[in-house]
Amino acid sequence: MVDITTPNLPGANELFNTIAKKVEEIDTAALEKMASDASGVVSQLKTDLTDLKAKTGVVLPELPTTVPINLQSELTSLSSLAPTGAAYAEKLSSITSNFGSGLTASGYNIDTIVSDASSAISDASSAIAAGTSSVSTSSALSAKVPNFELSPGATEAVEKAKATLLATAPALKELAHSFSESVTQDDTKGLYGDKVARDTQSTNLQSLLSNLESAGKAFAKKADALNEEIKKRNAEQREENTVYTIGV
Repeated sequence: MVDITTPNLPGANELFNTIAKKVEEIDTAALEKMASDASGVVSQLKTDLTDLKAKTGVVLPELPTTVPINLQSELTSLSSLAPTGAAYAEKLSSITSNFGSGLTASGYNIDTIVSDASSAISDASSAIAAGTSSVSTSSALSAKVPNFELSPGATEAVEKAKATLLATAPALKELAHSFSESVTQDDTKGLYGDKVARDTQSTNLQSLLSNLESAGKAFAKKADALNEEIKKRNAEQREENTVYTIGV
């Protein structure tokens, strides 16, 4: 299920999250105003909204009331704090308490994870500011740090699959391939121009058709010869049967 409540999740789609939250706001506002502004149609509206909610729930699940604690999200929050401040120490202590044993059991080191996360976020931010990269800090962090989550009520964090991205830009139209008139031939590398490939294919096709035609004619001749042989033997058999009948 898509998590749209935990901030700073790598792979989160801002457009999708905005739509999901807006739908929830409209739903809540409509239900709150029905009793005072449209008391005469409350029953019908409730029925319609319930039906709408059931249909949209197939593709847009309800927002969870409790969500897991995500390591990447926590590290993003940590990076926004001053390393010498009390808030930083408190957040780091919380991260260590929630994820330390799970990371160690999976072969990771908490100190290395924190350091790698800080470097990934810092480098991505600098690259974006300089205009040399468009990779978001969350994507850079996701590539560098494993995706661990601590579910509500659980005592051990577990590693999840890397977050996937949801595209918001329209797909680029693929241009139709055009053939060139190149006659380049490189037997060593096995590279040939489009014209050479087309001509070779055409020649091979004509040769195949010619061979099939010859084979068809040869088969037809054999079939005719076999048919004549069968007719001849049938005639001889009928003649033998006639002589035998007369003799009897």
